Amino acid sequence: MKIFTLTNKQNFPVTGKITYNENIYNVGMLQLLKTERVLLMYLNNLFVFGTLLPGLENYRRFVEAYKPEVHVARTTGTMYYLPEDGYPVVTTDGDGEIKGVMFVTRELPVILPQIDEIQKYTGVDSQSHLIREIRDVELVETGEVVKAHMYLWPRSKTEWLKEHGIVIPDGDWARFLRELKKD
Repeated sequence: MKIFTLTNKQNFPVTGKITYNENIYNVGMLQLLKTERVLLMYLNNLFVFGTLLPGLENYRRFVEAYKPEVHVARTTGTMYYLPEDGYPVVTTDGDGEIKGVMFVTRELPVILPQIDEIQKYTGVDSQSHLIREIRDVELVETGEVVKAHMYLWPRSKTEWLKEHGIVIPDGDWARFLRELKKD
C-alpha cells in the first residue's frame, strides 16, 4: 500500500480527483479514502522548535487552546538565531540536531493558516519569509520517525542567513533562550 497526501500549495488537502494505476478516485476535504492500493490522508503533525514551543507566547496565542498531544522530537538541519528579529530559523543544510516538539491535533487545518500568517508563509518561496514543508521527525521517547509540517528558512535566502544569523550549534532554542536571558 502506498500513502499519498494530496495538497495544494499551502499544504491543505484538496478536493478533486486523483489517478493511480489507471483508476480515478474522488478526493474530499479531510476524507480518508482507503482501497487496497490507495490511502489518502491529512497530516495532523506539526514540528516546532522556536517561538511556538510550549510555555512561550506564540504557543499560548495559537496552539494551547486546541490541546494538542505534545511529543518531544528532533530532526536534522542547522538552527540560526536572527538577533534583529529575536527568534530562530532552521535550514535543511547540515546534519545537526534540531530539538523541539511535535504537536498532533485534528485541528491543524484551523491552526496552520494562523501560524502561516505569523511565519509570513504564502506558499511561494520567493514571497515567503519562511516556507512550510513536510519533513521526517524523530519522536525522542520511541525513536519512531514520522512526517510533520515544519517551517524552514527558504533555500534561496541561505547566503543572507549565513551572513546575518548566528548558528545555534546544539539546535536547542529553549536552552539558547535561557542562556540569552542570563546575560
